[in-house]
Amino acid sequence: MEITFLNQEYLWLFVGIPLLIILHFYSLRYVHNRALKFANFEALKRVTGGMILSRNIFLLLLRLTALLFLILSLAGATFWYKGSSDVSNYVLAIDNSGSMLANDFEPNRLEAAKEAALAFVKNLKSDSQIGVVSFSGTSFIESALTNSRTKTEQAISGIDVSSLHGTAISDAIKTSTNVLSGSDKSGIIILLTDGQENIASKDELNKIIDFINSKQATVNTIGIGTEAGGSLPGLSTLSTVDEETLKSIANLTGGKYIHSENKDALIKAYQSLDYESTESKIPIYLRLPFILLSMLILFVEWTLVNTKYRTIP
Repeated sequence: MEITFLNQEYLWLFVGIPLLIILHFYSLRYVHNRALKFANFEALKRVTGGMILSRNIFLLLLRLTALLFLILSLAGATFWYKGSSDVSNYVLAIDNSGSMLANDFEPNRLEAAKEAALAFVKNLKSDSQIGVVSFSGTSFIESALTNSRTKTEQAISGIDVSSLHGTAISDAIKTSTNVLSGSDKSGIIILLTDGQENIASKDELNKIIDFINSKQATVNTIGIGTEAGGSLPGLSTLSTVDEETLKSIANLTGGKYIHSENKDALIKAYQSLDYESTESKIPIYLRLPFILLSMLILFVEWTLVNTKYRTIP
């Protein structure tokens, strides 16, 4: 469980709380000096209900509480808990580096990955939005979040092997997190790769994981490749999966890692990560409740000012 803020810049308004306290006691002093000008204190006491020189601490606490809820509302306070959600938004991040042409999957890893991703899309509930990201030496948004299964399938089918060298896993999950930003549903990233992070340093990757956690996204990782590895066209080297990094990313973001060594296992890996079987981080937006609480407290404060704590004009 955790509370985050969509608009953290509004938290600076908390510096106004000391100012409110100063203004409160300054106004009391002003009222106090005016009260001393009355000669008939008995009459004043009857009019004010006996609260001639009260510090009105209770009123101050009410105003501070109302201000607190108002600031939290402006800051977009959001309560997150982990549980099963009927509808989640997804980003499918698919490695399209040159190593995805390895032949240990038929016809190659990339085509097998696309086939499994398409099967996953067809089985999702219609209310779920899906985005698609491809990555090699850098990441590219193939499709923003959309309810259109046709657009999503076209984006997946259109992924080709990139001419850029490298596997920027960290950039891929950061881009995927940005695709999910602004969504009012839990966000799940499914990242598939056959390689290892060779663009960002370990420190940079850790910073990006912190960024993902601040956005409350869950990253599930799928490693694709047989234990023996696969050969690439025209090359004698074998491509291997960096399972340690993929497991670490999944564990640190509340997801899970799955290694797939054949096409059937790959399809099952995607299916195991759907909304029915995966716990995700679910948001409860507190903006409206905090606004209502602030208004209620201000109404109570106004009522007290005009009754029990009324003063002489």
